[in-house]
Amino acid sequence: MKSSGDVFSRYGVHVLLLALVAAMSCANQLLLKAGVSQRGPIAISFEGLIVLIRRIFTTPLILAGYALGGLTNLVWLTALSRFEISFAAPVMAGLSFVFLLAASALVLGETVGSSRWIGTLLIVAGMFLVGRK
Repeated sequence: MKSSGDVFSRYGVHVLLLALVAAMSCANQLLLKAGVSQRGPIAISFEGLIVLIRRIFTTPLILAGYALGGLTNLVWLTALSRFEISFAAPVMAGLSFVFLLAASALVLGETVGSSRWIGTLLIVAGMFLVGRK
């Protein structure tokens, strides 16, 4: 695809598809985090790998996270069929940063410092630059 003009105005409402992928990816990460956190840290060892595999198949939140991840990939493929990847990937990643930062504070109760907010704003600014010619 040839690039001409402002990508946001060229693609219009289809940009919402990227926001949907980012939101689904965020929800996927929240499900995985909640599921894996139910039983504490996993050791980095062969035994830890066995524990992780067992948790994957016995924890509903982790299974839901993987299912949502698969669905997210299907929506991502739909998005990739409509956009240049040099536009889609940075925009989706930038939105994912924003969604995850907000959700980690609001849903998981994590403390999010000012440096993370500032860094995220810089990422969002870069995302808008990517959308320009």
